[in-house]
Amino acid sequence: MIVGLVIVLVGFGVLVLGAASQGNASTGGVIFIGPFPIVFGSGPSGPSLALLSVIIGAVMLILVVLWSWGALGRRHD
Repeated sequence: MIVGLVIVLVGFGVLVLGAASQGNASTGGVIFIGPFPIVFGSGPSGPSLALLSVIIGAVMLILVVLWSWGALGRRHD
């Protein structure tokens, strides 16, 4: 839990530093609300970042489903 909090805080810090530099930045991401994804992206690389976020989110959802079914972490001796 502490590692997750640190990762979120570091990411927030990177966003703040990027916004403060006034450089050419791109953002993209996805928010899953139930089964509905909300995809967003802006800047030159925004669509690519949004697609990458969707792929990572889908893989994470698949892993959670497999884990909840017991398919992951079970040893077959």
